[in-house]
Amino acid sequence: MKKFTPEFKREKIDYFLLFITFVWAANYPIIKYGISGLNIFIFNAVRFITASIVLAIIFVVREKWIKIPKNDWFKFIGIGLLANVLYQVAFITGVNMTTAGNAAVILSTSPLWTAFIQSKIYKYKIELITYTGLFISLIGIIFIITGSGKQIEFGSKALVGDIICLFAALFWSLQTNLQKPVLTKYPPVQLTLITTIVGAIGLSGLSLPYAMNLKFTSISFGYYLAAIISGVFAIAISNLLWSYGIKNIGAGRTSNYQNLVPILAIIISHIALNEKILFIQIVGAIITVFGVYLARK
Repeated sequence: MKKFTPEFKREKIDYFLLFITFVWAANYPIIKYGISGLNIFIFNAVRFITASIVLAIIFVVREKWIKIPKNDWFKFIGIGLLANVLYQVAFITGVNMTTAGNAAVILSTSPLWTAFIQSKIYKYKIELITYTGLFISLIGIIFIITGSGKQIEFGSKALVGDIICLFAALFWSLQTNLQKPVLTKYPPVQLTLITTIVGAIGLSGLSLPYAMNLKFTSISFGYYLAAIISGVFAIAISNLLWSYGIKNIGAGRTSNYQNLVPILAIIISHIALNEKILFIQIVGAIITVFGVYLARK
């Protein structure tokens, strides 16, 4: 039957990854609203606690626990720290210190770093067409950002923030590659659950100094709701599907779908906020989609 063929399986994974890009793009206005009323560290802690609960429910319903040896526990914790603590902190700090244009350009290099790290760690040969597609999609991203009117400057004032954003891209790329061998032994749900719990613990610890001085009842429930929605969809479900993508089509091809996020973000902003879409951004979107198509061939 068709549903058991490799082609259908890959097609379904592609649909999952496209869904993730939509969720992550829509997540930006949700986060913007949430952190306008909640401290950013408290907001992140609520997100990851919510995601941990959702993933625990999914795991109980769908999976059986596979015993994890001591050595593999270090791998799980390491991935969790990279993806859900170090990346989150670096991303937030970097964006606060540099311009939005700088951060977007630097973070959009993540698929390139993912492919490079994959080739070095696993001696995996990256085809020229894949590299070509990745670079083309990056060019499209630059078109989109410059077309949005945001300033892109790499001067001394933003230098520290630029470096932190680069580390954020490297953290995400490294953890994406580290997931691949772990996923050959454990189901994506188990990996995502444990790494998300690591993030919840780490980010909750970072939020404690701010939480101790916060009157939680004085905050509108809408801000908490934004964190909960973001935790369910942008973290729990999206990170789970991300792991499925890594397991089935590889780290490099999965990572390249991140380049579609700015395109969808522009469209969502146009619909929700009535922001103009300029011709250069349309050109950038076409270039990016073409790059993604080449990279996944």
